[in-house]
Amino acid sequence: MAAIGTVVATPDSPSLENIEFIIDKNAQPQIERGQFVTIPKNKNQVVLGIITSIKKYNAYYETIDSSIHEISSRNYEAIFPIKEWENTLANAKPLGEINFTNERITRLKFPVSPGSKIYVASSSIVSKFLGLDKNGIYWGDLSSNNVKIRVSLSRLLRKHLAILAISGAGKSYAASILLEELHKTGSISVLVIDPHGEYSSMVPTNVENTNTKVIRGSFISIGIPELSAWEISEFIPEISVVQTRVLDNIISNIRKKNRNHYGLQDIIQIIDTSEKINVRTKEALIGWLYSLQRTHLFSTETSPNLSELFQPGKIVILDLSEITNLRSRSIIVLHFLSRLYYQRTRGEIPPSLFVIEEAHQFCPQGSRSISKRIIETIAREGRKFYASLCLISQRPVNLSVTALSQCNTNLILRIRNPYDQDFIGKTSEGIDRSTLKMIPDLEIGEALLVGEGINYPTFFRIRSRTFYNKVTSPDLETMADKYKEAWSVKRNTS
Repeated sequence: MAAIGTVVATPDSPSLENIEFIIDKNAQPQIERGQFVTIPKNKNQVVLGIITSIKKYNAYYETIDSSIHEISSRNYEAIFPIKEWENTLANAKPLGEINFTNERITRLKFPVSPGSKIYVASSSIVSKFLGLDKNGIYWGDLSSNNVKIRVSLSRLLRKHLAILAISGAGKSYAASILLEELHKTGSISVLVIDPHGEYSSMVPTNVENTNTKVIRGSFISIGIPELSAWEISEFIPEISVVQTRVLDNIISNIRKKNRNHYGLQDIIQIIDTSEKINVRTKEALIGWLYSLQRTHLFSTETSPNLSELFQPGKIVILDLSEITNLRSRSIIVLHFLSRLYYQRTRGEIPPSLFVIEEAHQFCPQGSRSISKRIIETIAREGRKFYASLCLISQRPVNLSVTALSQCNTNLILRIRNPYDQDFIGKTSEGIDRSTLKMIPDLEIGEALLVGEGINYPTFFRIRSRTFYNKVTSPDLETMADKYKEAWSVKRNTS
């Protein structure tokens, strides 16, 4: 393998923190920022580094005089070999020293020498350094080093995962790749909370006996007979303990009469006709129960029965796009996550992953949300019971610090908001200032993986889907024409 450059001596290089080198002109097309390189020390040891910056240098343009020359009428290129003086310089950050004899990776204790040759790191060296798993989930490619980013599933989900990016940068696409890989492994059960219906079309087109099940919001109902008064009170944050006890007595009396088929209206009627309940308590309970009834989420039976759907390798997508009210969405998230998490702690369902899109809506920082408590509970305690979270958000600064801090692996795509960048830098282990500066410049489909799932923060390109439908959004003109045509038909028929 040909060398790509030569180490040069500068005031701060080579050192334990920085290695500056001149890139060979023939190698320039294959060099890019974020690429792993090696510098041999002897036949058994190499220093591994990562390129952090690339810049052009020309001694002719070092002074103001040369700029003045350029704007004059004389052709100085005919006098001086200006183009031959141009060089491309790069900086590499030393990451460690690899000993091929014992296959150990240790920290660099002594700088490399000026004049040392630099090479593109082999895929085997990079894979070993990053701690990749040849049998892990295939998320994408580090093309500059010809490495497939295969991450150990246990390491990735052991302490939860967060996928963070601005809208349109590819969060949902990256999550769909994870779902594809989980579909292949068939090892754990997955619940996807999908507020915008982005995943509802992700049913495999060329796979028989698909394990993906989409449930529309209009088919979701919560059975009142299955709820205790204390569970109902979680949907009503303002209710007091005394009022909950009154509600508990009413429900207990209903069940003593062997009534297993009742709804909110039945409870409201009993409260309204009771003479034993304080007037203020009665008015408050009736008002709150009516507010729950207006959500149209509650019935005499729960649908769907997620416990039956939650089998190893099954992916269940709750499409909430038909439900626009955030409180109604939060009630659904609270109910189903609470039930499934409780069943997981008792070993009644398989190891589980809960994927929550727009997680900042359901678990916000600094504000109340009905579903916040259960998400933070799973974030703190879920790993003990093999119940993992995947929180997806375009506004990490608005996401609960309690929940996000428990996500020990982060997949970060393009983020431009400085507040979000600063928040990520504080909450993500292993991200230094130079890495943080690269995040706003990421192209669509490029991502940074950092945390427990990988040994070193790594930029790579998300792979293409293999069997999920490709989701495309129609442009504005197409949507306008569609509604214009529909409105025309409606007007003519009326």
